[in-house]
This record gives sequence, C-alpha cells and structure tokens, in this order.
Amino acid sequence: MFDLQTPKQPSEDAIIVQNVSKHFRIPHEKRTKLFEHITGALKGTTSTYEEFWAVKDVSFTVKKGETLGIIGENGSGKSTLLKIIAGVLTPDSGSVKVNGKIAPFLELGVGFNPELTAEDNVRLYGAIMGMSKKEMEDKFEEIFEFADLEKFRNMKLKNFSSGMYARLAFATAAATDPDILLIDEVLSVGDLGFQRKCFERIDEFKRSGKTIVFVSHDTGSIKKLCKISVFLEHGEVRFMGTTEKVLYSYNSYMIDKEIREFNKSTKKDEPKDRWGTREIEILDVKTLDEKNIENHSFKTGDKIRYQISYKVNKDFSDPTFGFGLYANNGTYIYGTTTKLDDFSLKLPQNNGMIYLDIDNFLLSGTFLISVGVWSGDDWLKPYDVHDKMYSFKIIFDKKYDGIVKMPSKWSSN
Repeated sequence: MFDLQTPKQPSEDAIIVQNVSKHFRIPHEKRTKLFEHITGALKGTTSTYEEFWAVKDVSFTVKKGETLGIIGENGSGKSTLLKIIAGVLTPDSGSVKVNGKIAPFLELGVGFNPELTAEDNVRLYGAIMGMSKKEMEDKFEEIFEFADLEKFRNMKLKNFSSGMYARLAFATAAATDPDILLIDEVLSVGDLGFQRKCFERIDEFKRSGKTIVFVSHDTGSIKKLCKISVFLEHGEVRFMGTTEKVLYSYNSYMIDKEIREFNKSTKKDEPKDRWGTREIEILDVKTLDEKNIENHSFKTGDKIRYQISYKVNKDFSDPTFGFGLYANNGTYIYGTTTKLDDFSLKLPQNNGMIYLDIDNFLLSGTFLISVGVWSGDDWLKPYDVHDKMYSFKIIFDKKYDGIVKMPSKWSSN
C-alpha cells in the first residue's frame, strides 16, 4: 500500500514505512526460442525462477525536518527502498505513508526523457510534481545556472554525459521546493565542485526544516548530514539508531567480512605461510571480545582474547606456544611465548585450547597474527607455525599517529 494523501490532522511524521517487503523473480534458465520453451514444458523442464527479496519487512519513521541516512552494501536494498518511498515501485506487502510533497533524486534517467531537450524535461518533471509550465519556466535561470548547463538548454538529453544528467536532475528536483527530498547515490557521478554545491543546497534544505532521506556508500557524508541512520543488510534492517552507532555497526560488519575473506584466502596459501611437522597441529586462531564471542573488529581499549585451538597427534611434554603481532605492513609490534610468561601447559590427549590476554593499546589499522608451537626452547623444531595467517582491525575515532596508544597523563605544577 502506498499513501500520498495529505492527512486531515497535521502530523509530525513525514514518512512512515511499515513492514514493507518487495521481491523480484530471477530466472535461472533463459529460453530464447518458442519451440525450446514448448518442448521444455512437455519434458517438465520449463524455466525456473528464484524469488529474491530486495526489501524484507522494513519499518521506520522519519519525523518532519529530520535527515535519515541509509547505508549498506551493493544489493542490500537501499535503492529499491527509496523507489518504494518515492512511489516508483509498489511494495508486495506493508505500507508507506508520505506527508508532504516529495521530490525523488534517484538513479540517472528516472523521470526524464532522453529524446527531449533539457528545457522540455524540466517542464515535464515540473508537471509530474504538480507544477505549472509557467512555474517551471520561471525557474529556468535558477536551474540551469546551478547545473552549469546554460549553453545546453536546447540539447537533447541523449547527448548528455552522466555528469550533466546528474547536475540537471538535482537542480530540477531542488527547484520544485519539495517538503521531502529523496537522494540516491547518483551524487557521486558529478564532479567535486558540483558535489560541493549539492551538499550546500542540502544544508539549506535542512536549515529550512525539510525532510531528507539520503542513501550513500560514503560514511563521511552520512555522518555529516544525518543524525539518524538505517543499516540495511540483504534487504533487512540490521541496525537503526544514531548515525554514530549505525556507522560503527556498518564498519564492523564490513571489516568482519573483509577479515574473513582475508583469513580464508591466506589459509589457501598454506605452503608459504605454514610449516612444521604437525606433531602438534594448530587448528585455528580466533579473536574474542570480552564476552568470549568471536569478533574481527574492536575499538582501542577493548579487551581482546586470542584463542588458539590445537590438536595433539603425538604425546609430548613441555611444548612452547608463541604469539606474534604485526602491523599490516609487516612491522613487528610485540611477541611472547608460554616460556617467557612462565606458563606451563599440560597437553590433553587430543584437542585443546589455549588463551592469551593482552592489554589493547592499538590504534586504528589492520593487524596480523602469527602463532606457533615447538619443542621446549628449540625454535628449530617447529611442530606448527602459522605466519601472519590471521588478522583483525582496530577502530579509533581520535586522530593519534602511530601504531599504539601508550597510557599517558598530563600534569602541571
């Protein structure tokens, strides 16, 4: 359900999205010939479809005057959701209610006809927005000056570059003086100078009490413009709240994904990154948070526990486990062993785990982990060594240089 009607009683809510879902059918087999399709049907092998849920049970409310950010990976449903709010797409279930005049600035070409001139397209867009021909023509100078397209007013849009398209689309949408502005990631198409003008205009909209929904991959822009945000993952709301918390959740998710892919790829390079007799075999290394839950991203100061899982393939006494920490460029930061820390380990008969807790003073960056186990003090007899095969990331919002933040305190007399 989609409702664009003005409510009888004034509402503080500009946009209400309730349990909205939208799916598409993706064909797994494309038949190009009628004969093949008919014979396939007779054989019971007609084309099959997969249901892809671009948006699934999404709910949120945007108050009048708020700027909501929407962030997520490619394919997370951001653009589909924006089109549903704009009324370009109809949801399969759920409802959207919009209180006020809405101006969508979506993917390039939406609302424009490439066979018409720039001026004709401005008139057409105005008509769609409920404005008269004269009202839009009175805004020609404002629109084409802002878009820096004065010389191209009578050129057909099919001859425009993507950057020219974007400039005209934003300038036209902004000139209709909407109550609600929907902005997709197409702002990234324009040059830096035009992007700056767009953000200045968006700031003007914010100061005048307009409602804005802003979709972007750029976390910096989301942080600058939006106090509240939504993080979409596979069409569902993974997190919604203050932009600071949402971006932390999003960055952690992306880092976790990156680290998992890194760890997976390094394990494929086992001959180069791993060696030893395997009489004691290291199975895995995990970074755990203070709740002993595996995590790949932490803040400076967070407690980190390193968990080393191993398998005993031969009975040994007094093995030594070692740990090394490196910056992403390979710079050695710190290392220790069970011998150095006077920790004596009695091996189980089969599988076991050993833990290492280190105070975390690391600053922002990606860090690599090396672990190993060998006989006593004899480094030349490694049972199993994993060289920089694991990684994690530290996030820190203050701008310190270096690798670690040493505990410090200023004083004066």
